[in-house]
Amino acid sequence: MSIDDRIRKRASFKIPVLIFGAAMTLFYLILGAMLLLNSAFLPGIPETFRHIFAVMLLVYGLYRGWRVYADVKP
Repeated sequence: MSIDDRIRKRASFKIPVLIFGAAMTLFYLILGAMLLLNSAFLPGIPETFRHIFAVMLLVYGLYRGWRVYADVKP
């Protein structure tokens, strides 16, 4: 059993880790959506880089959300 598995299985760490994971998932998804949809948000970034970074944030947010969901399932 790896260290990550042992940490996830411990009851004392499970709830705070799930809350933090869900909060970070929301953060990545909201930041990606803001960069993609609102051109006035962080205006110093060129549009091409802004869209690439926004898509990367959205994909990573979905991946984090899937990991949180997988950790909740028994």
